[in-house]
Amino acid sequence: MERLGEVTRVDGKWLEITFCRPSDCEKCHACMGGEKTTTLRLEGKAQLGDRVLVELPASTVTQASLIAYGLPLAGMLIGMFLGDRFVPLGNSLGTLLGAAIGLALPLGYLLVTERKRRQNPKWTPQIIRVIPAVQTALHDQ
Repeated sequence: MERLGEVTRVDGKWLEITFCRPSDCEKCHACMGGEKTTTLRLEGKAQLGDRVLVELPASTVTQASLIAYGLPLAGMLIGMFLGDRFVPLGNSLGTLLGAAIGLALPLGYLLVTERKRRQNPKWTPQIIRVIPAVQTALHDQ
């Protein structure tokens, strides 16, 4: 997955890159705010106002989605089943307790292992091309 963004801040070797949301996202508002921009902080070399092409391989996006959504969902469903089967609290209290524990365990695991994933370049978006601001201005005219 490639996205084109603009460098909005340079802090030593760190760049703050702002992306406009794709038109597909504008109608959804699942991010609660419905904001039109997203900001990402990456290591790289560029100047303020430059445009940068940032890439995260599609397979990594798929894996990240499965880890972030699939793991907690599976944990919750397994917890619901086990809570219903083995916790004799009556009604659906065992199911609810199992679901809460089943959801908490994968989320805890994700929190504990997040730092390791952030340090792995596979999970970090990479700047693959810098388009200088001067070149962008000439192209827009």
